[in-house]
Amino acid sequence: MTKIRVMLADDHQMFLDGLHSLLSQIENLEILGTANHGKQLLDKLQLNTRCDVAIVDIHMPVMDGIETTRQIKQHFPAIKVLALTMNNELDAIREMLDAGASGYILKNTGKAELEIAIDKVANGEFYLSQSVGQQLAQDFFISKKKTQENQNTPTVLLTERELEIMRMIAMEQTNFEIAEKLFISPKTVETHRKNLMKKIGVKNSLGIYKYATKHHLI
Repeated sequence: MTKIRVMLADDHQMFLDGLHSLLSQIENLEILGTANHGKQLLDKLQLNTRCDVAIVDIHMPVMDGIETTRQIKQHFPAIKVLALTMNNELDAIREMLDAGASGYILKNTGKAELEIAIDKVANGEFYLSQSVGQQLAQDFFISKKKTQENQNTPTVLLTERELEIMRMIAMEQTNFEIAEKLFISPKTVETHRKNLMKKIGVKNSLGIYKYATKHHLI
């Protein structure tokens, strides 16, 4: 069986030693080396290009995991990156994935899941730990809902009087009926109507009705 060759990068030496010890127990892995920051990892990759997967902590001095991932994908595109951090930081996750990481796991991940993650990433698949995946999915649906709500929100600023007249027009009231209720002249209503249609980009009362309905103004 061909072993998956791995490099590790983390600025906490105690955690790095523990991770090295844990991964050494997995038969199909070969640990090529460790680094305490991104620059050191890149220097070691220059000397040992046989690496299949780089497990990279996101928060490191000198060069953080995000920039390290960008550099790895630029100079060693065949090497897969598995991002590693203590927290479910959604913004950091997105940045790591945008930089080219193939997966993301938390530092409290157990040996079994870690082995699965490395294997999948090494074989060209994508992996997110379950808790991270659930948060990303939840965040996606929240963002989608907000986008839909924004699409239903008028982008044109209307005055209170224009909104009032829009609702009356949408309810099929005539200029005379509107004028009578608002104590203004029919000519003033007509002026408001024309300004309103110009603002929202419609040509007639039906257009006003559709706009008002779409944006939940009636």
